[in-house]
Amino acid sequence: MVSQRLNTIKEKGAALRLRLSNNWQDFRERIHHKHRLSLMDTDTFKEKFSMELTGVNIFTYVGISIIALLILSMLLIAFTPLHNLVPGYIKPEQREEIARSAQTIDSLERIIDDHEQMIAAIQVVVSGKPLTEEQKQQAEAIEEEAIQYKHSKADSLLRQEIEAKHKRAKKK
Repeated sequence: MVSQRLNTIKEKGAALRLRLSNNWQDFRERIHHKHRLSLMDTDTFKEKFSMELTGVNIFTYVGISIIALLILSMLLIAFTPLHNLVPGYIKPEQREEIARSAQTIDSLERIIDDHEQMIAAIQVVVSGKPLTEEQKQQAEAIEEEAIQYKHSKADSLLRQEIEAKHKRAKKK
């Protein structure tokens, strides 16, 4: 009984392999079969163009045409203003604006953090609680950052005038 089943399975497998090989041979024959493509004038029935084609030729022509169209469209997009329409493409001006915005946001965040620390320190002082060492250090750091030494032209001229007066006073 088991041997009969094995034999039937073997026979079915052999039949399937035969059908597959026949299908493959049929496909190979069909793909290499020659066809004639001709263009004719309808009035005179004179042949204008004629070409022999096989399945392999058609596959090759279609493949080359698709590749050529892809390359042409890629070149068209890359070297014309069409690349601006591609989603995700960012213009150089937009990149610069994004960088400037990021810097502005960063500086504003730092200013807000400093103000929050200052408000927390003022709240501690107003409530009458003594400052901790950490709060004192933060307040000193904020004060040092807040002090900016800027000299104007008027300051420089005043300084020169005063120094000139001191020099005259020393000479007398």
